[in-house]
Amino acid sequence: MLIAAFVLVIVAVVWGVLLLLGHGVAGVIIAVVVAAIGSLVAYWKSDAVALRTSHARPADPEQYPRLHNVIEGLCIAAGLPKPRVYIIDDPAPNALTTGRSPRHAAIAVTAGLLDKMSRIELEGVLAHELNHIKNYDVLPSTLAVALVGLPAVVLPPVFGPIMHMAVDGRRESLADLNGVSLTRYPPGLISALEKLEADTTVVQFHSRAIAHLWIEQPPLDERIKALKEL
Repeated sequence: MLIAAFVLVIVAVVWGVLLLLGHGVAGVIIAVVVAAIGSLVAYWKSDAVALRTSHARPADPEQYPRLHNVIEGLCIAAGLPKPRVYIIDDPAPNALTTGRSPRHAAIAVTAGLLDKMSRIELEGVLAHELNHIKNYDVLPSTLAVALVGLPAVVLPPVFGPIMHMAVDGRRESLADLNGVSLTRYPPGLISALEKLEADTTVVQFHSRAIAHLWIEQPPLDERIKALKEL
């Protein structure tokens, strides 16, 4: 649905412009080709765009052994291949996951998250993110970066409604529940979300194009309340 909506919008916009320039049937063909190429590029490159936009860099296992160790343990428990691991040099605590499938996924955390979270809290956050991979939430959310997020920065009235369709807030709550099922310790993620809610720092490289990827999605208070009721 996301790709179809993108194709329809791009075809309409490109065709409209070409019609004004005097191109008829040829304009339709060109519009369809542009939309198709855009969709293919988005499918294969959206994860790279998301990581580049967030200024993520590969996390050296020797420099970040705790991060790699926790991810490896959770991947074994979840039956997932280990994703590529990235670090974002930013003091604000946050994390995101991107990719198109469990075998083509990446997880990135900020330096602030590693500094401010205990091992149990970090495990809760990473379990949440890994469940986005396991449930294939990363596919629509990653495609949304290139298909909707970047265009929405330029043309919010046109692509804003499509972004709302692409990003389902319920996926965050579901990832919370599945995450604590993986760790078997709800207090870890609860404590992590409470720290995120109390923290007032904002990721320096904040962009509307990738805003929906961060774990710090509101309403955090409702997500915390739901976990406390388990």
